[in-house]
Amino acid sequence: MARIYVRSGINPDDPGAPVVALLVDPDGPPGERAVAKLGWYGYEGDGASYLLPTDGWAEHALDGERLTVAVAAYPSALERLGADPAAFPERSPAVPKAALVLHAEAAVDPALYARAGAATAVFAAGPGLALDDVLAGEDAWPVVLPPPPPAED
Repeated sequence: MARIYVRSGINPDDPGAPVVALLVDPDGPPGERAVAKLGWYGYEGDGASYLLPTDGWAEHALDGERLTVAVAAYPSALERLGADPAAFPERSPAVPKAALVLHAEAAVDPALYARAGAATAVFAAGPGLALDDVLAGEDAWPVVLPPPPPAED
């Protein structure tokens, strides 16, 4: 199951700024495998892979202390990853052409979340690893997912 964290110390350019981080299992369920592979099509820089919103993004929704993160991707991006777009029938509310491939939710501190940026850092990690374990490793190379594009009319 994908895990959500909101914490500082992730962004090397601004270590004090909170970041929404998502841990996905690259050998887990289809949605987690697809999200773990999204970085293959991002551009590399500053110790991360940045996904363009023309391929996918992360949508956040806070309800009280419950944060839900949904990852959306266009069918063409999923096909390039070797994932079947039909396996993800749910659609993004922002862009109905895009499939929602993963949902994760967790209790978070709303004040901390309010200070976080709109991007989401995704780390691939097995189920036995916590975020601190991943960040302490030499392979802490996140995929940075942008926020969703403006909603289509």
